[in-house]
Amino acid sequence: MHREESLQWFLIKRFIYILVLVTIVQSLISMLITRVILPVIMQVYFPKFSGTTAVGRTELLFFLGCVLLILFFNAVHTLLPSGLQTPVQWMLGSLQTWMNKRVPDTAAGVALQEMEQSEAASLFLVFLTLMLFILLPYVLGAFGYAKIVIREFKEIQRGREEQQRNFDRQRNLMLSDIAHDLRTPMTTVSGYAKALADGMVQEPEKQKEYLDAIQSKTVRMNELINLLFEYVKLDSDGFTLDLKPVDLCELLRENVALLYSDMESAGMTLDVKIPDEPMMVNADTLQLSRVVTNLLTNAIRHNPYGTRIMITTYHEFDKIYVFVADSGVVIPDGEADHLFEPFARGDRSRGSSGGSGLGLSIAKKVVEMHGWKLSLLQQPGIQHYEVVAGYAKAFLIQITTV
Repeated sequence: MHREESLQWFLIKRFIYILVLVTIVQSLISMLITRVILPVIMQVYFPKFSGTTAVGRTELLFFLGCVLLILFFNAVHTLLPSGLQTPVQWMLGSLQTWMNKRVPDTAAGVALQEMEQSEAASLFLVFLTLMLFILLPYVLGAFGYAKIVIREFKEIQRGREEQQRNFDRQRNLMLSDIAHDLRTPMTTVSGYAKALADGMVQEPEKQKEYLDAIQSKTVRMNELINLLFEYVKLDSDGFTLDLKPVDLCELLRENVALLYSDMESAGMTLDVKIPDEPMMVNADTLQLSRVVTNLLTNAIRHNPYGTRIMITTYHEFDKIYVFVADSGVVIPDGEADHLFEPFARGDRSRGSSGGSGLGLSIAKKVVEMHGWKLSLLQQPGIQHYEVVAGYAKAFLIQITTV
């Protein structure tokens, strides 16, 4: 969208530049013709003419056009049947009279109809050349502008093709990651199920261990499929947000309460700084809740035991700031640059944390669909926000209220 808007302004400015340039050049050409070339032509072809030839650009075009028409009809009227010669002769006389009235100083006493054919033919070619010379800046300007437009649209086409190639690469990578993330738990489930079915595990405790592993791996696969479904659904043409007034503070408290037990199980402490008074925003309750839970779940899964997690929000000027901060591990720059891309995870996370790599992608997509902004803050940039300055990193949602 930004590219299209910039292209519109670019083409408008180029059109104005070319129009101004064409006007200047055409004015110079008209001045050259009316003050230098036309007097010479009048002296050569109409030696008895003594009027001034200083006419404007409009009168010059009119005069040249009329002369060309008169010369043309003079040349062809003798070839017409006798029944058509009289009306054509009358039309020629009327056209010359009208021309004399319209541009009297230029056309007075011009007896075009009395010229010999050879002289009239040469005058026709001269005036036709002048007419083409006057129109040349417009033709070149139109050609130049068309060339600019074609070049810009070709550039847009190349950009779209490159974007499509990048999309195809990301899609293939995502499919590869999906296959990788599903293959591992499916292999475990298949192996444990076969061991149980073949009677290879007789001890009840061992059987329960295998069944628990099958259940956990099944939950893991189901979670991944659900996340993938949500990610694809957000890109669907028919999907729209169900926007309505929502109390942001209450929504944050509800989602923190849902995950509080998970934080306790992970040995993490929670600091909540949410105002008591309502803070209304226009949002999709379900999707915004998914954003908050994804950010909190990310903090729980990807930080060590004893990490402090904080969620806070405040209103300043025309923006609302929502922070999900933690005192855990700083994300390396190489990973942070691609953190919101699908399956953008390091091998360490893939092997141990159990994260799908889709949660943050979904969160960013939902936030941007609301017209807001989601970003990652880390040291030292996080120091600009006093409320989270003591934490290692924080996810910031900026909500514009105007």
